[in-house]
Amino acid sequence: MSANEHPESDDLQPDKDEVLQNEEIPDVAVAVRIESPVRTMSLPNKGGATKTLTIGATTPVRMVAADHRRAKATFISIGANALFALNNASAQDPSRMALWPQNVPYVVTADTEVWVLSASATTSISVTTELWAEGNSQA
Repeated sequence: MSANEHPESDDLQPDKDEVLQNEEIPDVAVAVRIESPVRTMSLPNKGGATKTLTIGATTPVRMVAADHRRAKATFISIGANALFALNNASAQDPSRMALWPQNVPYVVTADTEVWVLSASATTSISVTTELWAEGNSQA
């Protein structure tokens, strides 16, 4: 073929695999067996937030929204015992909420929302949230 000749093809539309330059990767599983103790270490959480609200005994308040990035939320009531619920439905009936003593931290490791109600008069509820992933906090 001379330099002026070009091979002709009727196929003007390339295949998807050709465009994406797909490579076939074989499925290979490697069995690993560890027969001695393995040291593990927790990584630090990436972020967090804090806030304090005054909560009454009549209307439940959503202290934190559900957040899949949250590692944990720690609540403490100063002034009165508190009632906690992990969803709005439970928060509508105080008998379905968990009674928690004042000045004792209540730690939630689920990524659910948390509703709070004072068990008697008003109380101050503080919350500290820790996020395992970066992003905006909604404490």
